[in-house]
Amino acid sequence: MPVTNLVRNPLKRGKDPEPREHINHSDDDVESSDPEHNPTRQKRRKYDPTSPLCAECQAFDVDNYFDKALGVLQDYRNGDLNPRLKPRSTPVRAPNGSWYFEDAVPIHYFGDRLTPDTKCPMCQFFRQMRVQPDQHEKYKLLALPSSESWLFQLDLLKEWGEMWDKVEDSVFMIVVPDLEWLPPPGHEHTWMEKDVPSVGMICRWEAVRLDVEELMRPRELGHEANLRLVRGWLDDCKEKHGNACRSRTSDDVVERGFRVIDCEADPPKVEVQPWGVPYAALSYVWGTSSADQVEWPKTVLDAVSATKDIGLRYLWVDRLCINQADVDEKAYLISKMAAIYEAAEITIVAAAGDGASHGLPGIRDTPRRQQPRYTLDSGNMLVSTLGDPRRDIIESSHWTRGWTYQEGILSNRRIVFTEHQVYWECRNMAAQESVDIKLFHRFSQLGDLQAGEEEDGGRGGIRIGWQEHKDEELVMADFMLGGIFKGDASNGGPFYSEENSTHTSGDDPYRLDYGFPPHLRASLRAQLRGLNEHVRAYSNRRLTHGTDALPAFMGITSMYRTFPELYLLHGLPLYLKGSAPACSTTQITFAMSASGWYHRSGVHPETNFISEPCARRTHLPSWTWAGWEGPVSWRAPPQIEHCSNMTDMIEAISANQPPHPLWAAEFHLFNSAPLKSDNLPTRTIKLRDCHTPKDLDTEQPDAIVLQNPYVLKYSARHEVANSKKGWDWMARAGRAGSRSVMTDEAVSWDRKQYRIAGRLSFVALSVEMTEEEWTKKHTDGELVSVLMYATRWNPEESSGHGGAHFMTLRKVRDFRGGASIWERVGVLYLVIPKVSLDKCGRGDDLLKQAPVERREMTVIIE
Repeated sequence: MPVTNLVRNPLKRGKDPEPREHINHSDDDVESSDPEHNPTRQKRRKYDPTSPLCAECQAFDVDNYFDKALGVLQDYRNGDLNPRLKPRSTPVRAPNGSWYFEDAVPIHYFGDRLTPDTKCPMCQFFRQMRVQPDQHEKYKLLALPSSESWLFQLDLLKEWGEMWDKVEDSVFMIVVPDLEWLPPPGHEHTWMEKDVPSVGMICRWEAVRLDVEELMRPRELGHEANLRLVRGWLDDCKEKHGNACRSRTSDDVVERGFRVIDCEADPPKVEVQPWGVPYAALSYVWGTSSADQVEWPKTVLDAVSATKDIGLRYLWVDRLCINQADVDEKAYLISKMAAIYEAAEITIVAAAGDGASHGLPGIRDTPRRQQPRYTLDSGNMLVSTLGDPRRDIIESSHWTRGWTYQEGILSNRRIVFTEHQVYWECRNMAAQESVDIKLFHRFSQLGDLQAGEEEDGGRGGIRIGWQEHKDEELVMADFMLGGIFKGDASNGGPFYSEENSTHTSGDDPYRLDYGFPPHLRASLRAQLRGLNEHVRAYSNRRLTHGTDALPAFMGITSMYRTFPELYLLHGLPLYLKGSAPACSTTQITFAMSASGWYHRSGVHPETNFISEPCARRTHLPSWTWAGWEGPVSWRAPPQIEHCSNMTDMIEAISANQPPHPLWAAEFHLFNSAPLKSDNLPTRTIKLRDCHTPKDLDTEQPDAIVLQNPYVLKYSARHEVANSKKGWDWMARAGRAGSRSVMTDEAVSWDRKQYRIAGRLSFVALSVEMTEEEWTKKHTDGELVSVLMYATRWNPEESSGHGGAHFMTLRKVRDFRGGASIWERVGVLYLVIPKVSLDKCGRGDDLLKQAPVERREMTVIIE
């Protein structure tokens, strides 16, 4: 018997489940009280052949199901449901190996009637709301509480006891595939987090709304963007967020050439204004069509109108406010882009269309896509909350461009126009037009939740202890879905707290985090994680000119001023303070950063040999990620997360408790300009002795020299079969941050493992090469893998493994004096297990545990 026939329907309170197969209604006016045919136990409606609705939809009393589902879900929440009907709160594994939740209320089976040729308007509505549309034949309708949506992190939400008991949960429904192996209340464990946000939820807009405080309500959207709502968000931000949403990474000012558009002039005009006047800025994609190239394209004119409606007079737009014919002034103002976007009161982001002629949907006569809705006989309305605007932004052309990255990140407040709706994100809050959510806040230093309506006009904000903490900024509560325009720090994602050291969820571009990190009070670990995330996200974007790779990222680097010892050399983080017997923090952190990144696209198989064909940017060093085109990752198996390992090392050395053992290569840096004329540099910088940025700023080094380095001795890779000593990352099933379980399934890294001289290996290349070629080119001397450092990954854990980290180099040309010039084309990591580490009393002992040999040669890396 199929598993679905064994599962109960909570709406029936112990009665038989609603059948999968649909009832074919005849023209006879049938009334039935059979609970199997009529789960609400009400008389079936008479079939009306003149109705535009199909027979099934005529008999489908949606209002009744919303009411019934609300009662059942309240019983779930209060623990009053019959134990036999209690939902499973953790993921369940199906016989086919898939994972699912069994906690929804099954409402209706559509079968295969949600077809393209359906004439029924209710079926058409539900068709628009399908998860994984057109990938399955049959679909079903499930009901869940709003607290179960991706907008909230359920476990943290429940911890706020007083609020959890006070706020009413509402019901939303989803149309999901009806798979044979799923029970009626079941849905795959990834649907709620990855698939439902693409289409949105189905909510009920009630004609007569009760005056109750609900966690979430839908908003009915009109053809025009609701800028009154935007003004309310702006007021909330100014009132509650302190200096966080007025932050500047520097005191940089625009001393000449600052022009803005006077939006109150008719027609609008560009005029000179003093630096410091309040203004909005526009972030958009220029586009390539003839309509995009006109002086006043539609997006700019719509932004002028929106700026006035938001309550500002002036607007800054690059193509109009920068004199494109004045080369010197243009270069000057481009160098001030970070200051211009940081100083703006708000940035209008055009995330719809492919160019400046598209306009801002919902402004003036620019249309936006209609919100799916259906009006019931009762006057109530089924409305879609629409796809999550964060996902729409991530999938937009705006999100693909390199220069728009820092425009979005450096802005303190953003109002984003998507094809469907308006989205708000400042440094401490995120909100969207289609969903009315109470914006719960907490004080950034205290853990207290502050929410209420007395002082803030019903928008959710401060109520308790305001006078006591009035000088302290507020951030959105951690149980609420946060933003996508990250600041200088990262809270590390939903699977772990800020201080955890291992990240196992990969570089998922759709991963959304909860809450906002405190402004300018983050730890070094959180800042390094934030920098790694910025590099990963930025490297996925396109630049028209490769020479813009670092200039378009300089605004991001300017954010990292909390720790003056943190220095960015061509985009790589170094830490310039502290020494240990084995090395200095400058030396070891350079080694970790130069060998800590590699190229991996989102579609590339997550194997332990990765070869990505990436183009070189020859004006930058090959040892920095900016010297190549292509998406960058900082995370590799088995448990290598650059930011965490680097922080652990810095903290251990700074506390005069150096990791034991530790070995790092001796590096000298220099400016490569003399090499162009076959001359050696007159001065090099020894990183062991570099503890201030003075030498690095003065010399601007871009090349590395290594004398007699340790290199990989063997390059033959042997496949591991049925090894019990593989990577130890495991897959996780369930929602991020709540109701997730570790499974017995290994993540895809585990599918193909190799050893080099008995050590598990991971190889990643920025050039196209087969595994056999990698081995042969090492044998022939075309490639060499140079040992950068070796240590235990977490120096505080004596029980853990460690590794030897290499940069793989490709010879560019021979140089005079027996030296050779090389470029970095990849990395190699070898695992050193605990049993071998325990044999090491000092750093040099690590060299005996790695397959390396000393080679008499001078290696110059450009």
